[in-house]
This record gives sequence, C-alpha cells and structure tokens, in this order.
Amino acid sequence: MANNTSLLTATMKSASAFDDIKDDGREKRLGRDFVALVTLFLIVVTHHLQNPLLLELQFGQAWRNPSLQPVLAIALAVCVYLTAGRWKDLRKDTFKLAAVGVLVVFTVYVLIDIFFKINLLAVIIGLPQDIYHAEISETSPIASIETALTISSLLEYAALIAVIVIWAPWKRLHLYAAAVRRNTAPLLVAIVVLVLLEVLLTVFNVQQFLLPKPSVIIGRLLTLYDQLITVGWNTFQNALMGFLWGCGLGILTGLVSARFTNFSKALMPLAIAANSVPIIAFAPIFNTWFGALNPASKVAIVAVLTYFPAMISTVKGLNSVDYRSLELMRSYAATEVAIFSKLRLPSALPFIFSALKVATTLAMIGAIVSEYFGGSTRGLGYRIREDAQLFRYPESWAAIIVAAALGILFYMVVSAVERGMMPWHISFREE
Repeated sequence: MANNTSLLTATMKSASAFDDIKDDGREKRLGRDFVALVTLFLIVVTHHLQNPLLLELQFGQAWRNPSLQPVLAIALAVCVYLTAGRWKDLRKDTFKLAAVGVLVVFTVYVLIDIFFKINLLAVIIGLPQDIYHAEISETSPIASIETALTISSLLEYAALIAVIVIWAPWKRLHLYAAAVRRNTAPLLVAIVVLVLLEVLLTVFNVQQFLLPKPSVIIGRLLTLYDQLITVGWNTFQNALMGFLWGCGLGILTGLVSARFTNFSKALMPLAIAANSVPIIAFAPIFNTWFGALNPASKVAIVAVLTYFPAMISTVKGLNSVDYRSLELMRSYAATEVAIFSKLRLPSALPFIFSALKVATTLAMIGAIVSEYFGGSTRGLGYRIREDAQLFRYPESWAAIIVAAALGILFYMVVSAVERGMMPWHISFREE
C-alpha cells in the first residue's frame, strides 16, 4: 500500500512538472504580442476611416477601398476578442475589464459606421450622414467635421491605451529579450545583406534597370504605398476567391476519391497532367473563355493551380490512417460516419493544411501572372509589368515587395487557422 501511495505521489509530481513545462512553453510564444500589435494597427487604420478629413491623408487613402473596409472591421473585432482574453481572468482585474469595455465601444462604433454607414458622432453633432461620408469640398462643414475628429481621436487614444493595459508589455520584457537572442543571427544576416547590397551597387555603379538600391526601393515604397495597397488588395481578392474555390473543390473531390478508389485512379492522371502545365499556358485561354476584363478569368486560373494540391493531399491524408486504430474502431462496431469524423478526418487535417499553406503562395502567383496577359489595370501584375516596360524599376520592385507581404500575410492567416483547429497536433504541443 505504501509503495502504491509513493508511486501515485511521484506520478502526480511528474504530471504537475509536465504541466509546468507546457505552461512555460506556451508563455514563451509571442502570439499574444503579435495580436496586440495588430490590434493597435487596426485601431489606427479604422480610425482614419471614420472621418473625411483623415481620408484625405495619404495613410487614409490607402484604405479607402470599399471592399477592404469591411475586412478591416471584422479583423479588428476578431483581434479585440483575442486580446480581451478569457472572461474568468478579466473578472479578477477591474482595470482590465474597463479597458475591454473601451475596446468594445470603439469596435462597435467602427462596425456601425462601416457596415451601416451610420457615424454615431455625426448623429450626435447633427451632421447628415451623406454629407459626413462625402469627400471634402468647399461646401463641407469643416468646423463640425473637425469637432467630430477631436472626439473620435480621444476615443482612439483611449482604445490604444486599453490595448496596452491589457497587453502589459512591460511584464514580458524577458520574453522579448529571449526572442531577440534566438533571432540575432538571422536579423544580423538580413541587415548585413541589405547594407552590403547597397554598398556594392553604389561602388560598382550598377544601373537601376539591372537592380535598384534597397534604399531607392524603400523610398518608392514609402511614396507609393497608398496606391500599391489598393492594387494589391484588388489582386489579393482574386487570389482569395480562387483559393477558396480551388481548395474547396479539391478537398470535396478528395473526400469522394478516398471513398471510391476507382474514381481516384481515374482522376489522378488528370491531376498530374494539369499540374505539369505552366500557368502562362492557361492565362490566355482563360482570358478568352471568361473575358480579359472579367475577374472570373483570374479566379479560374488560381482555382486550377490550387485545386489539385488540395485534392491530392486530402486523398493521401484520408488514406494514411493507422490500420490498428481503424481495426479498433471497427471492432467496437463504429459507423463509417464515426470513423470518418473521429479518425480519418483528424488524420487528414495535417495533410490538408500543408496543401492549403502551399496553395497560398500558388494563389498569389496565379493571380499576379494572370494579370500579365490582360485584364484590369488596377492589379499588381499589371502594375509590375507596366512599370518595368517604362523602366520604372524601383516602382516594380516596390510592387513586388507588396505582393510578397500579402503572400506572407495569407500564409500566416492559414497557419493561425491550422493552429486553432489542430491544437492537439504534436508539432504544436512540442513548441
């Protein structure tokens, strides 16, 4: 009995130690800090969308796209929800609870303005909504709009302070120091490469049509970022829609293919053949089918690029189930639906998300390349091509940087969804 008690006590201590290790490992992540920084950025951006005076500024003009504004508002609501944390933790800290209240008020104010075109400050001041949301002109009531701007700025500052209060970065300085130590080498390499490139291009007098200096490219990016964000968002919409269609149909086809083996054998050669065809061969054909000015031609190209990786990975994932687990479930008379939901789908999720992350880069490539062969003049592909043809190479490189940033952001969003849907996976538990 004594031995059993000692064994139980040791086991409990080991479990407690393991929990401490997991908690410590989770605390070492900087995901919370990243969400807080994104929330701060979105507060500033959405604040600029709430007043016509701010929309006249370069920073405000960068976000004027009507289809982009709802996305920014939804992203703000999601980030505020993630920043707020758990309710049971907030109840213990009245100060943080008040900060969350300020964030909720600001978020509701933004959502009502963007989705319903009703600015509450304009209502309080007595300004008609059509005048308040119109562009500034000589007949605009500047004094009233400036009053609304003063009040909304106070609300913005309160929301920024609320995020910092909830975030409490001063309590996480040791984590930042550890992160800097871990990433010192890659940061130094990046800095050295940029400085060396700048020096070599200057010393050897390399012409801009060959390769502009990094300082020149960054200067053009800071000058044109409002235009590049707009055209980048237009391209990203085509990439996103093609990604959803291609990956969605690919996953559905993979589910059917895994269930019916003959269907999979018949479809696989087509998948391999379509994947081997360069994208530049599809672009002119799809422009003819759907129309060069129709965004559907770009969406279709992206869908073709992303369809087959998603389908193949889904089939492979569904068929990679451990046969012992499968036999165990069948020995308990589990239904096919139960086997699929409890065993096959969880086993396939890592394969599916691997394909989705690869598809994010394919989607951006397909959307940009498709714009080279005609279409809207408000896309990144067209902008890169035109600037290069007119020997505006710094502008082309600035557009390429925006395209890369959008691709990285797309990849990070899919990775975040993967982490949320698969917290049990060993790759996340070992972090």
